[in-house]
Amino acid sequence: MSNLLKASLVIIQYGPIDLLIKLLSSLEKHQDNTLISEVIIVNNGMSLNIKEFKYLLSSHYPVPIKIVNNPKTSYSSGVNCGVAASKEDFIIISNNDIEWLRGFSIQPLIECLNHPKVCISGPQLVYPDGSWQRSYGKVPSIWSALVSAVMLDSAEHILEGWLFRSNKQTSRKVEYVDGAFMVVKKQCFFSLGGFDEGFSFYGEDADFCYRAWHAGWNVLFEPKSRIIHVRGATSTNVALDKYTQRLLDAQERFMQKHHGNLQAKIYKFLIRWAMLERKILYSSIARITHSKKWRKRAEEAKERYNATLEGGKK
Repeated sequence: MSNLLKASLVIIQYGPIDLLIKLLSSLEKHQDNTLISEVIIVNNGMSLNIKEFKYLLSSHYPVPIKIVNNPKTSYSSGVNCGVAASKEDFIIISNNDIEWLRGFSIQPLIECLNHPKVCISGPQLVYPDGSWQRSYGKVPSIWSALVSAVMLDSAEHILEGWLFRSNKQTSRKVEYVDGAFMVVKKQCFFSLGGFDEGFSFYGEDADFCYRAWHAGWNVLFEPKSRIIHVRGATSTNVALDKYTQRLLDAQERFMQKHHGNLQAKIYKFLIRWAMLERKILYSSIARITHSKKWRKRAEEAKERYNATLEGGKK
């Protein structure tokens, strides 16, 4: 492999250590371990001490491992600590609930960054059963909130899932890629000042990509690369209502930062309206179909909507 294809892997460690072990084990057995020159684990509350952790790893692990402490413990500050400790020009930023997938490589993601205008690339994320998972999206805006309010975002997800199952996906520019796994050009990362540490756990990926676009860089979704993401393994241990509040707070902060307080308030109103629509629709479908699946969806939609009301009281 060319040295230009080498990357540093920065993993933000939260919660259970077994997720991290699974990630490293999947990489150890994968051909992509030749693309990664070092693994940097950012300790954001590791449940084992360093000696115990190293004992769990094979002494023949093919990639050098470095552990970095993050005193601030937020995801954004963890990313900044990890990138600062890296040596390569290309950086893989990863959650710990990620696993490498046989038959697919991250090499196309790294090759994307050889283009002088590309700053960030992201793969197609899949669930452990191989099914489609949302991997990119539109940054918060009045327009994206309107799209959600008329439920066109659901139609977009259905189309994206169909393209995935039909093997008709194409590489393309997107507004942002999911921060669970992204590859970043270090030059770009530092020129943008890294991740905004004002975002504690959500919204930092959209904010970073948004700033990259406005600085003249491109953000690419590359479906030739696929990665398993156990979505929610680290975040949804938090109750659904708290998770929803934190997510909406991050989106509101994004709107305030980039568009001002008025648009942030309009955005929040439209998102609340969108959640109310889903609560009513899903409850109606559940009553008509007597489906357990739709009853669960209705219960979750109700909890999400109620969380927006609680958040509005703050």
